[in-house]
Amino acid sequence: DTWLGELSEREREVLAGRYGLHDREPETLEVLAARLGLTRERIRQIQQEALVKLKRRMIRQGVDRDSIF
Repeated sequence: DTWLGELSEREREVLAGRYGLHDREPETLEVLAARLGLTRERIRQIQQEALVKLKRRMIRQGVDRDSIF
């Protein structure tokens, strides 16, 4: 949750919807797009941007892939 706090509200909402975070069912790009009033492509872009931000944060903090998986 600390890392998610660094994302914008929209980025958090997209990731929560896509991955079923916080006891939610995962949503498709189409469902999220309709709910948020965006295109499917824009949802995909926001998801990708948010994941890149999280990856950069992990690298800066010295978290290595093996410690996660």
